[in-house]
Amino acid sequence: MFRRSLSPLISVWIFCLPFMVSAQESLPGLEPPEMRSSLYTGFTQLLDDDKTLVKEELIDLPEEINRVALYHNGDRMHRKVPKQVHLMIENKLMKRMLDSGRFEIIQCLECRTTQVAMRADRLEISHAATDNQALRKLGQHVRADAFLFWNASVQDNKFTINLRMVDARDNKLLWLKEYSKKTTLEEEVQGFGSVNYELLVGAWGISAERDHLSSADSEDVKGLTVFGIRRRETTSLDDQLQYTLAFEYFRNFSNRENFDISGINLEGRIIADIPSMDDLIDTKVYLGMGQAFFNDTNAIVFRFGFEFPFFKDGFIDYGVTYIPESTAKWSEVSGLEDTGKIGGASYDLSLGLRF
Repeated sequence: MFRRSLSPLISVWIFCLPFMVSAQESLPGLEPPEMRSSLYTGFTQLLDDDKTLVKEELIDLPEEINRVALYHNGDRMHRKVPKQVHLMIENKLMKRMLDSGRFEIIQCLECRTTQVAMRADRLEISHAATDNQALRKLGQHVRADAFLFWNASVQDNKFTINLRMVDARDNKLLWLKEYSKKTTLEEEVQGFGSVNYELLVGAWGISAERDHLSSADSEDVKGLTVFGIRRRETTSLDDQLQYTLAFEYFRNFSNRENFDISGINLEGRIIADIPSMDDLIDTKVYLGMGQAFFNDTNAIVFRFGFEFPFFKDGFIDYGVTYIPESTAKWSEVSGLEDTGKIGGASYDLSLGLRF
């Protein structure tokens, strides 16, 4: 009697279990709101980092590997990654792969299938491919050259994504990589995804003049050398915009007997990506404004130009610098005025290293 009364309940429970699992994965209320925000922001910052899934890491893969299917081989519930974050990670991975121009991404619905079954009084949760043979059959079914296995985890504010690319024909491991990033709560609240520091050396073509006391002739100098350090931030609100704050020291190394130009410049800058140039070269445009202090005077500095990559962590800035003409004081030299003009528009050239 007791067994017969329990049998319908057990059957109903087994029948409803897959839907319970699916509901638990998809209901946002099961995760604390602050955890959802932290996970979403942390993985966004990791995937938007310029060093994650760069083209150079995928160049050496065999040419016959073209059609790739993403396969999530981690359990979202066990890894405490909600469904919304899971889908965001997968979408960003697909976008990074497509942006490389190297692969065709297959939408593999079978790779997302999770099966829940009762076997000999034991609950089993399995995926579409349970062994190498099943994986090869799945590759033939979806016509994939390779599978990109991925899983995501977080521990102590360290966000990690593991990637493995496996040949769909013989299960041979082609490529593997782990990306991780530790993010503080302050960065998550502010929405800044990446912070880098940069050392730079450059040149401005700014000119200065100094008149002779006894004639209409004048001495001039063109060109200043600039040394600086810059803090760069990328916001998770828009990964195509970056902001910098720089401290720069400049001086002239030519015609020092008549000119002694030296000072500091504090500059803020906005840097925007130009996606239409990605196929040719990763190009960014910058617009900066600073305040320069030099030779008993000060002036606003305007800068505009383009940024190009240089090796892995280097870059080149080339553009225009404009300083409104102002009067500067020079050191005493016999036969020359103690003050003179400095400023105007000129070239802006910088070579930087990011660390």
